[in-house]
Amino acid sequence: MQILINKMDKLKKDFLDKVGGNEINEIAQILDKVDKFGLNVEVVYHALRTIKENKCITPLLALQIAAEDWDI
Repeated sequence: MQILINKMDKLKKDFLDKVGGNEINEIAQILDKVDKFGLNVEVVYHALRTIKENKCITPLLALQIAAEDWDI
């Protein structure tokens, strides 16, 4: 069990190192805005599909595109 916890901690650290704190704040702002419109599932699904189609896209950019496509 401890090995799994250590692995998850490393994944979290690697993710935060990769995207950076400022980008996380922007993602949180977009998700808060999307939540007010009740379109969480739609926007996140659209963002994930965008990432799947273009592996070079960042999570922030994918969410920005998805929110814009849903007129948010």
